Amino acid sequence: MKLIITIILALLTTLAVAQDTNKVDANGKKQGYWEKYHPTGYLRYKGQFKNDKPTGMFLHYNDEGKLSMKVHHLKNGSYANFYYKTGELKSTGKYENQEKDSLWTYYSITGHVLSEEFYVSGIRDGNWKVYYPNGNVAEEKNYTNNIEEGDWKTYYENGKIKSHHIYIKGRLEGKGVYYYENGLMQLAGKYAKDVKHGIWLYYNEDGTTKKKVEYNYGRRIDANKDDMIINTDTIKKEKKDYLEFEDLFKQN
Repeated sequence: MKLIITIILALLTTLAVAQDTNKVDANGKKQGYWEKYHPTGYLRYKGQFKNDKPTGMFLHYNDEGKLSMKVHHLKNGSYANFYYKTGELKSTGKYENQEKDSLWTYYSITGHVLSEEFYVSGIRDGNWKVYYPNGNVAEEKNYTNNIEEGDWKTYYENGKIKSHHIYIKGRLEGKGVYYYENGLMQLAGKYAKDVKHGIWLYYNEDGTTKKKVEYNYGRRIDANKDDMIINTDTIKKEKKDYLEFEDLFKQN
């Protein structure tokens, strides 16, 4: 008898909740507790609305019934956590008026930080970073109003710099340098309008100059000739076993 009473009470409670779910007021605005379902039958989301706006904690699920997102709606924005199907945290960040805002952090399924991004009302802004599994920075670049601006650097996993370029209004401009893992330059030259322009120097891992190549807005000059290869023996006779990139340009 007690079991029957318990079942009846549970059914009545479920019915009462169902009658008070997914309600709108006289103006058609969502009010109170709402839940929606996927065509698969699994719960899609559940949470509270006030005057058609979500408030408090919302839980979202994928079409297999797995938790995919938690969003805490507050007056100063909404704070979200996204999850892998296996339950691990995938990313976390803030929404402002349904646009990404401030810092967003992304994680691997094993828990290490993959990247950090900054937004202002959905617009990319500030310093963006990508990380190696060991926590060292793999890449960092800057954005201003959704456009690359300023330094763009990449690194080896041991933390040593791999390359350094400069963006101006979304285009690569000025000096670009690539480095060997031992810290010596591998390649150096200049960019103009996002392409190689002028003389580029190639170096061996011991720091000696390998060759130089000249470009005219991305097109290699004398591409089929071998006279662009630098004779390192001649350089040594001149008591100099390497060329600096700046040696090819007038000094101020």
